[in-house]
Amino acid sequence: ETKMCWGVIFLLGGGFALADASQKSGLSTLLVTQLNKLNLNSMPFWLVNFVVCLMTVSITNIASNTATANVLVPILAEMAVTMCINPIYLTLPAGIVCSYAFALPVATAPNAIVFGHSTMKTSDMMKAGFFMNIVCVFTIAISINTYAVPLFGLDEFPDWAAIKLENVSMCENVNPFGSDSVILPVVT
Repeated sequence: ETKMCWGVIFLLGGGFALADASQKSGLSTLLVTQLNKLNLNSMPFWLVNFVVCLMTVSITNIASNTATANVLVPILAEMAVTMCINPIYLTLPAGIVCSYAFALPVATAPNAIVFGHSTMKTSDMMKAGFFMNIVCVFTIAISINTYAVPLFGLDEFPDWAAIKLENVSMCENVNPFGSDSVILPVVT
């Protein structure tokens, strides 16, 4: 342990193993099925995206960010297809938010290295990290709902995602960023 930080290697390896196990065991498919029962289509899409970002940043602070991304991104992609929205709209912010693990040493390898070689307390990391997480989640939520829409064509359901649907015609009238939908709440 003096020349090589084995804890970091085990942390990353465990993340990859967890992600692979969730795919092979069918946990990912089960989660998509359960999430579809929540009727997320009735919620505004910006709110679904914001909740996904908050959930992801909460998970990534207590689990490896690699494992979090490997488990959540396929689930969110399939969930977006069933909601008839561009999968990039949910997967891109979730993938980015997985890197926003600032609150605990276990979250990322750099956090573990800094925590292991310093006199910092976990409570100190949590205080600073919580504030940084909130600011970053709001930043990504605003970004994905404003300039990312025309940049990535998020207002259109892509053909490559439509291939996975049995009934593509159900997505023809869905426009998450149309004139009658609200992208972000207006704060006055």
